Amino acid sequence: MRTVPCLGRLMCAGGLATLELWGQTGLAEASLEQLLDIQVTTVSKKEQKLARTAAAVFVLGPEEIRRSGALTLPDLLRLVPGVQVAQIDANAWAIAIRGFNSRYSNMVLVLVDGRVVYNSTFSGVYWDQVDVPVEDIERIEVIRGPGATVWGANAVNGVINVITRPAKATKGGLATALVGSGPAAQGLLRYGGQAGARGAYRTFAKYSRFADQKLADGRAGADGWSRMHGGFRADWEWGRTDGLTVQGDWFANRGSQTRSPSFLGNLAAPVFVEDLSVNGGDLLARWKHTSPGGAETSVQAYYDTYRRMDLGTRETSDAADLDVQHHFVPFGAHDVVAGAGFRAVRSTMRAGGPVSLAQPERTDPLFSAFLQDEIQLAPELWLTVGSKFEHNSYTGFEYEPSARLAWTPGSRHALWTAASRAIRQPNRVENGIRVELASIPLDANTVLTTRLNGTANFRSEELRDFEAGYRAQWTQQLSLDATAYVIFHRRLTTLEAQAPRVTGGPSPVRIDQLLLYSNMAKARDYGGEVSLNWTINGRWRVAASYALLRLNLSLEPGSTDYMTLISFRTNPRNQIGLRSQVNLWRNLEWDQTLAWVQRLETGSAPGYVRADSRFGWRLGEFAQVSIVGQNLLRSGYPEFGNSPWLVRTMTARKVFGRISWTF
Repeated sequence: MRTVPCLGRLMCAGGLATLELWGQTGLAEASLEQLLDIQVTTVSKKEQKLARTAAAVFVLGPEEIRRSGALTLPDLLRLVPGVQVAQIDANAWAIAIRGFNSRYSNMVLVLVDGRVVYNSTFSGVYWDQVDVPVEDIERIEVIRGPGATVWGANAVNGVINVITRPAKATKGGLATALVGSGPAAQGLLRYGGQAGARGAYRTFAKYSRFADQKLADGRAGADGWSRMHGGFRADWEWGRTDGLTVQGDWFANRGSQTRSPSFLGNLAAPVFVEDLSVNGGDLLARWKHTSPGGAETSVQAYYDTYRRMDLGTRETSDAADLDVQHHFVPFGAHDVVAGAGFRAVRSTMRAGGPVSLAQPERTDPLFSAFLQDEIQLAPELWLTVGSKFEHNSYTGFEYEPSARLAWTPGSRHALWTAASRAIRQPNRVENGIRVELASIPLDANTVLTTRLNGTANFRSEELRDFEAGYRAQWTQQLSLDATAYVIFHRRLTTLEAQAPRVTGGPSPVRIDQLLLYSNMAKARDYGGEVSLNWTINGRWRVAASYALLRLNLSLEPGSTDYMTLISFRTNPRNQIGLRSQVNLWRNLEWDQTLAWVQRLETGSAPGYVRADSRFGWRLGEFAQVSIVGQNLLRSGYPEFGNSPWLVRTMTARKVFGRISWTF
């Protein structure tokens, strides 16, 4: 029996893996036991067999990533069942898991090599700032459902963890070049080598240029952008006991966007073009120590900074983070992991655009600790219990417990169930925003002005999640991963109208209508995700997926909100995906992806079918060429509605060629 780790030429999809050997029987050669023995780390912050993982985990491995033809992380995430990816314009995306999607989706925690890229100003992710060369990604682990017990606040509906390859796996040189439509140009130069007797390093420089898309009326959207990105990683190992990683990045983005003076971001008002720019970087160090008895200790520290000009507003952020974690030597039936951390984020938002904050500059500390115990109740039954404990500067002490049960009746099947509580802590916008939403003339002498203010009384949004799943490797060719869930949300965001105030006179008369952030909405979600993987023969593999989401929203008694029930319904109820990978012969690959996304519940974007295709050739041992087409069936459709003050553009058909050399 052959042993295959989830690295290198192993394809991981739906949490199940198949070994690919070019031109051989390959895809069917991994044994059933090996497939359920795949190790994942995101769920418990330790290596854990998939069979014992009581969570909805999907893993994209390096071959899946390479053969996707995707150039950005959002496009890679389109391959994950249950993740909604919608492009708003050429440089802005809305990405969510299990509902509540927007450009500022605030219930998914995103990490790159353990570094949190979740934004504390508005609670979300600037996806144009999150870029990792796809050639350097080892795998992407996605948890659909809460991950707050180990990752803390904001890991509410999911966790996306991008894990890059160690430096020793990328020795030598790599150069890539890309030209075409959509991404007008892209180039990467990477080199890695030995760092002393015990280490390795790599450095890279990357440039990308993305073309403009069009507005709904056919005019140019002026949303094209470019990115320069450089970075390094170095790893040292001292036997089996100690390891040190130091890595860092620097980037600069330049572009533009089509703006509207209206909060609703529509074309009804006169639009204008405004520059978008951001630059920043990060530096991370991580030390791991393994004791002779098997206990593992890790210490990680990082610093992250950026300066962003967006929507006419200048924003800055500086974050420092320190985490310590210890995985105890298993004793009896117990396998315990514990840790503690501290993070401080200093952010500023200067007046000048449509948004201002009551406190232009603020520093927010976050203290945290967690404890999790995996208990073996029987030879095939494991119970995992634990909780995260945090203290933030908005709501004080918070806790996020979970209990998970996994049962593996034999080597081909795994069943699990879980119950969790998670919270999304308030952000600076909810605490102190000052913004004018609209100014509407009611008649010749009267103007109605609607304003939105934050409040210090805003509380954490709460989720209580109950889910169950089943994984099976029915045969060496056919595997299944299915999850069902029901979620109860409490204290969701509402905008509560205050008593109007009349000023001025006799002419003009101003009526000021003030809205305050509050927590007077709730929701009940239910749904599920299913992924099926079928290895038809040694050269052809097919994966299919389906995701269902039903979102039921309601307001608490006394709420005056009239926007929330509409604005939260920005997700499709149904999504279907189909992916085919074919090795036509030894050096030629043909990969196809077909996705159907139902219209958004708000009706702000229609349903669509997206077809992507890739042909790849291996030219000897050192060169690869590929031709990729995206949105081949249809061009010029919206994937999402307008974002505040930002006018959406139409997703374009893209065709590009790519060549890479190793040296």
